[in-house]
Amino acid sequence: MTEKFNILITIKFCLTFLLLSSITSQVANAKELIIGFTYDIPPYIADNATSGLEIDIVRDALKYKGHTFKPQQFSYGELDYVVKQKGLDGAAAVQKTDDGTFYSENFIAFRNYAFTKKNAGITINSVADLKGKTIVAWQDAYKDLGPEFEALFSPSVELPYKNKYKEIPDQAKQVAMFWNSEAEVIVIDETIMLWFTKHLANKSGSIQDLVYHNIFGDKTQFRVSFKDQQVRDDFNEGLKYIRENGTYQQIFDKYLKD
Repeated sequence: MTEKFNILITIKFCLTFLLLSSITSQVANAKELIIGFTYDIPPYIADNATSGLEIDIVRDALKYKGHTFKPQQFSYGELDYVVKQKGLDGAAAVQKTDDGTFYSENFIAFRNYAFTKKNAGITINSVADLKGKTIVAWQDAYKDLGPEFEALFSPSVELPYKNKYKEIPDQAKQVAMFWNSEAEVIVIDETIMLWFTKHLANKSGSIQDLVYHNIFGDKTQFRVSFKDQQVRDDFNEGLKYIRENGTYQQIFDKYLKD
């Protein structure tokens, strides 16, 4: 009996030691990171990058392996370069390119539409139908909306209709321009459009005045780029974990449910 008891005590001690070693190793490898985000675009990023869908998802995914981060904000067009050129540990909501950084799995998706006003009576059934209309989109939208859109609206295009197309870094200003009739069409993520339409002061329209033109197909997926491969792997593990345990959906419910 005493021998069995001693064996059980030994096994329990070994398991406890292994568990503590694992926790100690995880804490020792945890890092405080500097992650780049865009300027505020509620509900994705808000309050100087201290809250929002993207902030909470990145925070909870990194926390799984003990990492923390401090945010730095940039224009959307700058995010592609902050890891390689500015030495940040990561950049959130970017498209995957062959730039030598380490990209996460898709962590958030945007549903982009062309919106017009009902009283304008504009018909848009395809990307080609945008030609000749005054359009406002976000900075570098031409990179994110597929090859047909890029062929029509990239900076290299020098045709008369292109003069009516603008890209604006500030998406609050983008929405305001649309409601102030400075553009016939706004190309934007649905959630951002509805949030700013609901919250912007002095707007001259409402959600009920909008026409959705679904010409871009699937959602546009975004990733996080990391300087360090292990941190990228840790993030992916954490992202999988929060999706499986319901935290990911809870974050969306927190910001999007009225």
